[in-house]
Amino acid sequence: MLEVKGAATIQQKAGGILRWLDLTAAERAADWALWRRFFLKADGQIFAATSLVNAALARADASLLPPLLAEAERVFAIDNEANAADTAALSDALCTLAGPLLDRYERRKEAAGLLEFDDLIGRSTGLLTDPGADWVLYKLDGGLDHLLLDEVQDTAPEQWDIAHSLTREFFAGEGARDVARTVFAVGDRKQSIFSFQGADVAGFEDAREKLGARVTQSLDAGLHVSFRSTEPVLALVDAVFADPAAAAGVVLGDEILAHRAVRFGHAGRVELWPLAEAPPAEPPTAWTAPERYQRATSAIQLLADDLAGWIADQTDGSVTLDSKGRPLRPGDIMVLVRHRDALPAALVRSLKSRGVPVAGLDRMVLTEQPAVQDLMVLGDALLLPQDDLSFACLLTSPLGGLDDDDLMALAIGRQRPLWEVLRDRHEETPAWSRAWRFFSELLARADYVTSHALFAEALGALDGRARLLARLGPEAAEPIDELLNAALSHGKIRPPSLQGFLQWLRRSGAEITREAEAAGGQVRILTVHGAKGLQAPLVILPDTTTLPKDDDELLWGSDPLTGRPIPIWAPRAEFHCDATRLIRDAARQRRREEYNRLLYVALTRAEDRLIVCGAKPKYGVPHEACWYSLIARGFARLTGAPEGEFVRHESPQTAACEPEPRMAAPLEAAGMPGFLGTPPRPEPARPMPLAPSRPEGVEFGPVPASASPLARIEQGADRFQRGNLIHGLLQHLPALPEAEWHPAAMRFLRRAGPEIPADTIADEVMAILRHPALAPLFGPGSRAEVPLTGVVGDVVVGGLIDRLVVLPERVLLADFKTNRRPPPTVEATPVAYLRQMASYRAVLRSIFPDRPVSCALIWTREAQVVVLPDRLLDPREPGRATQP
Repeated sequence: MLEVKGAATIQQKAGGILRWLDLTAAERAADWALWRRFFLKADGQIFAATSLVNAALARADASLLPPLLAEAERVFAIDNEANAADTAALSDALCTLAGPLLDRYERRKEAAGLLEFDDLIGRSTGLLTDPGADWVLYKLDGGLDHLLLDEVQDTAPEQWDIAHSLTREFFAGEGARDVARTVFAVGDRKQSIFSFQGADVAGFEDAREKLGARVTQSLDAGLHVSFRSTEPVLALVDAVFADPAAAAGVVLGDEILAHRAVRFGHAGRVELWPLAEAPPAEPPTAWTAPERYQRATSAIQLLADDLAGWIADQTDGSVTLDSKGRPLRPGDIMVLVRHRDALPAALVRSLKSRGVPVAGLDRMVLTEQPAVQDLMVLGDALLLPQDDLSFACLLTSPLGGLDDDDLMALAIGRQRPLWEVLRDRHEETPAWSRAWRFFSELLARADYVTSHALFAEALGALDGRARLLARLGPEAAEPIDELLNAALSHGKIRPPSLQGFLQWLRRSGAEITREAEAAGGQVRILTVHGAKGLQAPLVILPDTTTLPKDDDELLWGSDPLTGRPIPIWAPRAEFHCDATRLIRDAARQRRREEYNRLLYVALTRAEDRLIVCGAKPKYGVPHEACWYSLIARGFARLTGAPEGEFVRHESPQTAACEPEPRMAAPLEAAGMPGFLGTPPRPEPARPMPLAPSRPEGVEFGPVPASASPLARIEQGADRFQRGNLIHGLLQHLPALPEAEWHPAAMRFLRRAGPEIPADTIADEVMAILRHPALAPLFGPGSRAEVPLTGVVGDVVVGGLIDRLVVLPERVLLADFKTNRRPPPTVEATPVAYLRQMASYRAVLRSIFPDRPVSCALIWTREAQVVVLPDRLLDPREPGRATQP
């Protein structure tokens, strides 16, 4: 009857059913998928009754529909069991593949002695819950009386196990009576937004009940008083979450949010802007091929431009922040988004183009920034110029400066690598010449300098930074600087290699995180997660029309025997069964509830003003569960204004303005000493050691030239070796009795080689050691290689004295000058040496103010001693160093 009297689609389906039933059992089993399509839709659900039997025919013969519905139920049950089996097999294959990888990862961590944060939690839990380690709890219980738990709404169940273990003996047995023991837990379930880190709202409630049942005296204080926001902001929050759709996951049961503002009488304002909508695209002219890219203005870009222009107008000094009695500043504005996608990037670009200081995104993946990608392509081309793709990308980037026409003129018809073609033809056009000069200069240095030096030259001397900023805008400046910092950091810990740096950069991800509190006077753009714990006088919510993504490929179920989570992999909708649908729906509900809590956190970051806006989605109407719809219904509930229009709710300033915080007032009010509010004095000058090889004041005259180590004297001894031998004898012989000086010197010199004139050098050294003016310098109590540091006036002097003796009546010091020719007279002593000895003398005079200080130079090359008179040293003391 259905094949004859049914509707057209019903007749077609009835004919197919009859033909399938005419098949043999084996043929029907092989063609089960066709039978399934008669009763189930593509998503696996049963067709509506009217798709099996049209309504008129079903009324005419009531016996037609029930058998088809029964068969549909049977097919659905079979399909569900088959999908469950397929999903189980896929999940088992996933575990089989992942198991060895996880084991190997654990072994590598163990071999390297590394622990993750989860490892620390797991091992701490095991230590405290292991029945064989009760002595650990016993030891802890003896010294633990108070436990403070902060931000407990973001605590994972494993972390709660640690807290419960630590407090197990707080309120049990005699330990509950010997001292007053307390647990102070601070948390707001409305702000639990870190489920990706293991936070569990259900665990929060369970822990609160568990602790409440343990303690003898408990106080559960609600968090309804706000010290941050003004009345209009809190009124909007209460109105938004009065909607059951928004309240899911935020409030419990029949609870009603009713916030109370401490900042009574302070001006506040909340605004709802209409959604930004992209203008309709103009249809292309018929039969005309577009030769150039026609840029279309999206709703997101339009929103970013409008918002940036509004922020620029608000922060130009003409708008007053009433509660503080001063103009609104860029640093007072915080923009909160859900994702780091096109909207925050467009807003940063628009703000910088208008000269508004903006801190940029709170987190940035370096390798995803266009400027960084252009510089990485430059590195690839320098490493392998024969790679035509990389070289072509470089040429058409801002660094190369060529367009597609230039690239085609170079590439089409060539028989050689592209870089060789540019090398041979670069003189044909100025643009080609600039591109070749840029590349060739870097190519010549790529193998000899560090990655940081190479990119610094490309960006600086070769104008790469100017080219990138001209093409990509001012927002490219920060990624460029971060790339240079990364190259500098890489060069400090790894061998300087361009290839190694690029590989490290790509593998590491190089995510840059900013401290939001350090933004200073700039507009802050943060994710709501990153803004947790922060606040601002003006908060803007522009990302309000998107919903949380449903990532249902990998689900997590619970093993009914062990209670442990197990992965369930259903990569496509046709693999889902009743069990996976239940798990998927529960996961979606948890995501939706956290989405609502994220909205609560975003709204309550505002101190004085809140702006809600958004971009109209492509499908035209925002989803009824998105932030914008929830807030719009809250505004309608608060003000009675219809949805879709600009709405404002505000209160005037009736209280006294909040004074700007000053450094000195709080310190004095707290009884702190006044010097805490004053800046510290400048640091003293850094010590600069004086050394003969680096004499200070070389601008006042040259020092004697060093003798060449290749020069030989008539006796055949190396002059450089001769000076070193004399220096060593003068340093070490005074430690021996005087009678052993000459024999020890001969033994030392003879071991230096047969060409050394040992007798001559020994006699010269003996003459210095027994010099009447220097005898005490080499006698008992004298010291060699004496480090000296002191402050003379405003100058820090540091150096190493070759020989020093402190006598009751005077101080004597000498400095050895090795392998330099002595001047003809004492007056011809180089100024650098006079200043060095004058500095030593000045420090020693401050140490021994009651004794004169004598200075001598010993020229070891000629074994000559020169005592420097005070008349030459006085004008060269520190503080008079400009005198020649």
